[in-house]
Amino acid sequence: MLEVSKNRKVISVVQEEVEITNKVGLHVRPASILVEIARKFKSDIWIERDGKEANGKSVLSLLLLSGEKGNRINIKAEGPDAAQAVKALAKVVKDKFGEE
Repeated sequence: MLEVSKNRKVISVVQEEVEITNKVGLHVRPASILVEIARKFKSDIWIERDGKEANGKSVLSLLLLSGEKGNRINIKAEGPDAAQAVKALAKVVKDKFGEE
């Protein structure tokens, strides 16, 4: 967890790196699942792959990452429920988006 102080407020950024292991990668259905989960949280959420960062609450943004099987993505969240958000999103990726 990275903590940054802004005007005496402590902002925590929680992150976890996971591997995409489902056969077809981060296509429309998995991206939609990630967004559906991400939108349940108040925190800001980003997904990063190879230096490209996407808004975790936008299907189109996630699709532009072109995540394929074997790619590693970094899930990051900042806000009041950041740890819970990252944990939930990492779990669905590890569970192959329920596809297999």
